[in-house]
Amino acid sequence: MSAHHQDHNTRLTFELPAVDHKRLKALAALSGLSLKDLILNCLKDNLLSENIPNEETVRTFKETDEGKNLVKYKDADGLIDKLGLK
Repeated sequence: MSAHHQDHNTRLTFELPAVDHKRLKALAALSGLSLKDLILNCLKDNLLSENIPNEETVRTFKETDEGKNLVKYKDADGLIDKLGLK
């Protein structure tokens, strides 16, 4: 960053359903965070993350997008059995 760069805050306003707002507020309270901090943490951990996927992950995403090497199960029970979670 440049020595002349100064961090400053800006305001962001958006609308969401009241039920989602209440759920976020409750989640923030249970986490001991302000609503602002909860949302910022989620953004930093997900959308603003600087994590770069490794080669295997990139290859897997590409294959999945192309419909290659997919494993299908008739239902959730089949997947649970295959994973040995029963």
